[in-house]
Amino acid sequence: MKFSQVLQPLPVLASLFGYAVSQTPDYPAVKEHLKKRTELIAQEKLQRQDHEFRSNLSPIAKQAEAIVGAIREYEILHFWRKPAGIELEDNERYAGEIFANAKPLIPSTKLWAIVSKMPKGSLLHVHSSAILQFETIFDILLETPGIVLESSQELSTMLAKENATIAFSHVTNLAADAKVANVSIESPYYQPGTKVPVQYAAETFSGGRDDFIDFLMTKVAVTREEVLRHDLGVDEIWRKFQSCFDPAGSAMTYEPVVRKTYQSVFNAWVDDGIYWVELRSGGASAKIIPDGQDTANPDLDFWIHILLDELQKFQATEKGKALWGVRIIWADYRGLSRSKLMSNMEKAIERKQHFPELFSGYDVVAQEDLGRTLIDLAPELLWFRNKTDSLNMTYPFFFHAGETLGDGNSTDDNLFDALLFDSRRIGHGFSLYKHPLLLEQYAEKKIMVEVCPISNEVLRLATDILHHPIPAMIANGVATAISNDDPAILGEDAAGLSYDFFQIIQGFDNIGLGGLGALAQNSVRWSNFVDQNQEEWIRDIEMGASGSGKKAERLQQWQEKWESYCQWIVDNYSDWNATLIAHH
Repeated sequence: MKFSQVLQPLPVLASLFGYAVSQTPDYPAVKEHLKKRTELIAQEKLQRQDHEFRSNLSPIAKQAEAIVGAIREYEILHFWRKPAGIELEDNERYAGEIFANAKPLIPSTKLWAIVSKMPKGSLLHVHSSAILQFETIFDILLETPGIVLESSQELSTMLAKENATIAFSHVTNLAADAKVANVSIESPYYQPGTKVPVQYAAETFSGGRDDFIDFLMTKVAVTREEVLRHDLGVDEIWRKFQSCFDPAGSAMTYEPVVRKTYQSVFNAWVDDGIYWVELRSGGASAKIIPDGQDTANPDLDFWIHILLDELQKFQATEKGKALWGVRIIWADYRGLSRSKLMSNMEKAIERKQHFPELFSGYDVVAQEDLGRTLIDLAPELLWFRNKTDSLNMTYPFFFHAGETLGDGNSTDDNLFDALLFDSRRIGHGFSLYKHPLLLEQYAEKKIMVEVCPISNEVLRLATDILHHPIPAMIANGVATAISNDDPAILGEDAAGLSYDFFQIIQGFDNIGLGGLGALAQNSVRWSNFVDQNQEEWIRDIEMGASGSGKKAERLQQWQEKWESYCQWIVDNYSDWNATLIAHH
């Protein structure tokens, strides 16, 4: 808008409010105010973490950003802004609303069509038991001979269905196993613990296979109704969340199912523009049942061999060449006793010795608010560091920290300890924005925050994307990248990052396509491609694409994909000129 256009309404406004034109502000004074205002906004943008990336956008990328901005603005006004009438409040619609309500609508937008094709770089925060949508896993289970389901009680009533716990396993000879029976799990004659062939359970379930899968979904994922109950608080949703992991984990214990799951998720990652993944996973107990057997292989390396074998197979395909690789951040439960945790740490070190290129770092996981804090874990963590140092082993920390609503409580204080423990990245960092000094030091020490926007909403830290603190982190110069945490459990029903990326660009005017690109580039810049000491790690982050190592190579490859993507936007959406938005 031209300055003359700003001035035109002033006399009219003055007359409306009873002032003579001569009493309106002096035009040169208004012009001077606008000049200072523009300078102040520009000065603030210099502090943003994405400033450098956005200042160096190519002409094509700038054009693409303008186009995407126009599409976003149009859809906010004409697709999302839908007022509802009296007693029809549930039909109210707006941009940035609760994800569970917005999710069915998102795929019909042009912004989604654009975001879903974006090269997203690296997925740095995702847990292995929730990487692939369970509908796909259940289809695999139903197609796999010998898979059985058991329940803690018969499921003849709705209350029984809500209270029951379930587990999957494999039985080679169904006829010879006394615990196996062809009985409906909804029958009042079902005996708790009886193993029912999963195909039979689906066929005999009231409503058939579809209703059976709907029931299973209530056991492995947070439901829409549960997501909306923010009034019940964080602890309540975490109880449901954590109850999902045992049945979800049991669904992925039989080798053929695990192999098919890996192939499906590798394909899904590449389809979504994800080229590198750092997967948080434990491995202190043997859980994988070999093909054709009924009990787990006691070898703790067995599941690793399966992962590497399937990864190698996928990368040997034409499509698989796009997946740079996968590394594992060993993740232990933060509620373990000191002796148990140290025993697990020894196993983590052994796995690193067996597979030095696969294991990337170390973390402790589960609900921060109710688990052991980093300061309580300090003796074990310092032992771990001293032990790995004595072995000349690079095994850095990538801690969950600040996943809380607290301000000054013990969970919030994990942010201080993560900094002092030289955590190279932190997971979530939701409460970081409350700490000016930490914001400054995280930016200075180049500690990146793995932001999981949908996870933070579903687990009741933010009511919707509009209340997420990521803008404060970016504005204060803290590096951030987008992750999806536990997408299968938390209602995304997708292995990729598109929903999380969509939420960020939809929610905040200051992001835009350029800001989204900066977040994707950050994910590559802070990826732990190879073991490096702290000095090498910081050097390669600072050098970026101009460096000489693996990180620089991957950044250059991502940049090429980014430019091609921006060209695709311009080629396909060139009619969406920002100055012609009103004509659409």
